Amino acid sequence: MTRLLLSREWLRRNITTVGPMVAAIAIIAGFQAINPRFLSYHGIVALVNNMSIYLIAACGLTFVIMTGSFDFSVVSMLRLAALLCALYIDKLGLLVIPLVLLISVGFGFINGLFVAKFNVPSFMATLGVSFAVDGVGLYLVGRRLFIMGGERAETFMALATTRIAGLPSVFYWAMGIWIISTFIALYTPFGRRTYALGGNPIGAGLSGINVERHRIYVFMLSGFLTGLAGVLFMAWQGGGSMEIGKNMPVPLFASVVAGGTALTGGVGGPHRTLLGVMIITWSEVGMMMLALPSYVIMVFFGLIAIGMSIATIDRRRIKIIK
Repeated sequence: MTRLLLSREWLRRNITTVGPMVAAIAIIAGFQAINPRFLSYHGIVALVNNMSIYLIAACGLTFVIMTGSFDFSVVSMLRLAALLCALYIDKLGLLVIPLVLLISVGFGFINGLFVAKFNVPSFMATLGVSFAVDGVGLYLVGRRLFIMGGERAETFMALATTRIAGLPSVFYWAMGIWIISTFIALYTPFGRRTYALGGNPIGAGLSGINVERHRIYVFMLSGFLTGLAGVLFMAWQGGGSMEIGKNMPVPLFASVVAGGTALTGGVGGPHRTLLGVMIITWSEVGMMMLALPSYVIMVFFGLIAIGMSIATIDRRRIKIIK
């Protein structure tokens, strides 16, 4: 009886680590058993393509959720970043990339300013910014579809489409961002302050952390990574419209939560987000290979997000999230 109780206690404490691993293995084994092409070369390329953009954006979102906040403007900023690249690549060449990243960081700063300085709840502040960003996108491109072409566009697209060891370079960008994000979260003062802020914002302030400033920095980091995801999305796709990212919000948040980052903050991190992204995007590819309807896929994402939220949330300190 004692051993059973200890096993349950161990499982409760380690569910955020063990759960995503078990889920990822089960998904890979299940889809491979149903469809032997799942882990074929073409299947692996599809898996890599589908997860890369999600992983970059999810790393930025993870830092925000680690502080106990939300960022509902991620998809809108990704879309605007991608469209700005399509609009101005012919005029600016690769200089469009730092311009787009600067704009994305600026919107992240605005998010952080509203949350940290004006005490607007993060879900409301970022939702409002997302509408503003979409408004800018509609003003610039309307409902038109943009397809990039020309020598400058080819150079730009090579950033994401160049094959290295049989895999597109967007995958290596994603893995590089993930490694850097993991290092920042686990081994730098910035990461330690982020965990402290998510774990106990009052205690973090008393320990000397400038809580307001750090919140702003976290949202700026999320904006930067979201902008980079948008740049690489356009380089990978070579075109798009205001429909970019239409179905991304639920899978994106589900990826972070499925990896074991608690919505209450202070638990998880980008090192776990990789597994969450694999669970969500690989499941999507597997279900698409089986020709399942899109509504079934969205219901699956929703159930995953709810289930992992229940498993990871710290009920001992549920708080009003800024």
